[in-house]
Amino acid sequence: MVVSGHLCTAFVPWLHAPAPSAKEAPSFFQLPFFRLCVGGRSAVALFFLITGYVNAIGPIGKSRSGNTDAAFTGIARSALARSGRLVLPTFIATMFSWFLANTNAYHMTKHVDSTWIRQGWHGQEPTMSAAFMSLVRAEVETWTIGWDEYDGTQWTLHLFLEGSMMVYMTMLATILVTPRARKTVFVLLYLFCWMSGQGITSGALKGMNIVVGMFLAELHNQYKDSATSVLPAPIPVVLILLGMFMSGFPQDSPDHAAWSDNMAKLMHALTPKDTDIRRYWDSLGASTVILGIFFSRNARRVLTSPVFNFLGRVSFPVYLLHNSLIKSVLTWMVYLPSAMNPPRNAKGEQLDLQRGSTAHMFIAIAIFYYILYRMAMLWVQYIDPLCAKIVNAATRWAYDETPSHNGLNGHAGPKWLNGIVEKSMLPS
Repeated sequence: MVVSGHLCTAFVPWLHAPAPSAKEAPSFFQLPFFRLCVGGRSAVALFFLITGYVNAIGPIGKSRSGNTDAAFTGIARSALARSGRLVLPTFIATMFSWFLANTNAYHMTKHVDSTWIRQGWHGQEPTMSAAFMSLVRAEVETWTIGWDEYDGTQWTLHLFLEGSMMVYMTMLATILVTPRARKTVFVLLYLFCWMSGQGITSGALKGMNIVVGMFLAELHNQYKDSATSVLPAPIPVVLILLGMFMSGFPQDSPDHAAWSDNMAKLMHALTPKDTDIRRYWDSLGASTVILGIFFSRNARRVLTSPVFNFLGRVSFPVYLLHNSLIKSVLTWMVYLPSAMNPPRNAKGEQLDLQRGSTAHMFIAIAIFYYILYRMAMLWVQYIDPLCAKIVNAATRWAYDETPSHNGLNGHAGPKWLNGIVEKSMLPS
């Protein structure tokens, strides 16, 4: 969804509005529900929901069982390893984009007719020292100011890290309390984030979704496998459909359609002044969808199918790689015919390169998706294990744990069991 949203922004940005104008009828992909095919903002909210869920599910389970020592130990280990699990893959993805930029792979990007792609252009540095300095700057600023000059889509990564630490802090403060008290804390935190949502980085995007993710982890530990029989059958379906409708709140010009204009007026009345109400609808929509899925047996069955498991497994490398491939491989395919015979004005000055025909575009995008997911599979196969080994080595050094050839922590055991135990120690 994020990739399709960025492709929409690059080539058909007018689809982000609910209609061409207040007096014109909408196209198919501007309608509620169908517009989710070209809008990825609610998927970013889902990333934060999942971050809250996977980082809280273990500590909450141990707290409910009374195993508080194990809960505190788990929080300590996860908090230490989490930074590496986010920073290392992002570091490699930035290096990949840096390499493309400094081998002039983004050269064509500067001259295309797509504003979004053109804004992502980065030129080749004049010297090797300047190139390495720009790499260091980009790697550091991704986590300090939230901007990577080689890949602007990485602006969310430092928020994911902050969100994880928000989970660990909340878990640390609530391990010893009752589940009822912890739920009360979640409600108060959600209200705090709602009222502090000045801009997209404080409440509406990060905080609200992180809290809902933790609340979902609480529900998981409360209901276990019986969750799908808690609500009457129609209610989860209604929740999913309602969430999808809310997630479709348009990114641009909500006043072009009555349904989105009414949604905008409602949210303006419920939120603090000058907030980005789009992020509120994204967050509410994603939260409602995931709650419906949690209580729905059929939705769970679909989303645990091999296809969706594959999509989930490669989702992070897809997110890290897609912008670099859009600015290189996809741009080459879409604009190469025009680049071979650049358009010029009457004065002989070069004009923006023009994209190919509709059929040409569809073929180029299909090839782009194939390359993207093949690279993501290779990433999962080679890069993820490398990052995991580095993080494991660093945490073992930090804990002064010397791995033994006979098993983990010096305890003898079969190799297959040692491997499972070692993998289970990694945070999700």
